[in-house]
Amino acid sequence: MSQFTERQLQILQESIELISEKGIQGLTIKNIAEKIGISEPAIYRHFDNKSAIIQGIVKLMNRDSGDHLNPDTITAAHISLIRSMFNEHTSRFLENPALTAIIFSEEIFNSDHETAELIKNTMQEKQAKLVKILKLGQSAGKIRSDIEAEQLSLVIIGSYRFLATKWRLQDYSFDFKTETTKLLDSLETIIKP
Repeated sequence: MSQFTERQLQILQESIELISEKGIQGLTIKNIAEKIGISEPAIYRHFDNKSAIIQGIVKLMNRDSGDHLNPDTITAAHISLIRSMFNEHTSRFLENPALTAIIFSEEIFNSDHETAELIKNTMQEKQAKLVKILKLGQSAGKIRSDIEAEQLSLVIIGSYRFLATKWRLQDYSFDFKTETTKLLDSLETIIKP
């Protein structure tokens, strides 16, 4: 489902707000219906179940995400590309902080195989882009080559994931954009030769 109807987009947005207000446990068909002001069966006309809604949120988040960073079209490595990747994620999380509860939710991985696969595939695609950028940077002598690109990608992604999780667990109480910039500055120092 790459295109969403207007009602589906409304359901997805209200679902994101519900997660923000009540956590992933608060995302129920009943709560969504009450928030929108429609019946529960009306929700089911647009999504088969709660899992389909969560998958819709992930697909919505990924739609048009990083089009400029297609692994097949990346020909040069610049640290600015890495910054661009993470600044884009930061902007999306700032627009909808509850997305961090979905993307980094262990509950989803444990209880919903199909959604877990979608998130896992998304994470693998993002890592593949980052690895390609890092390898190109290593070949050009702009990124340290004494550590494998795959390992550098784990350091970068893991650091960012920790920061985003900390932001969520602290009720979004600190300036996530500023802290992301500081993190990227530090990571740049680490990965430069």
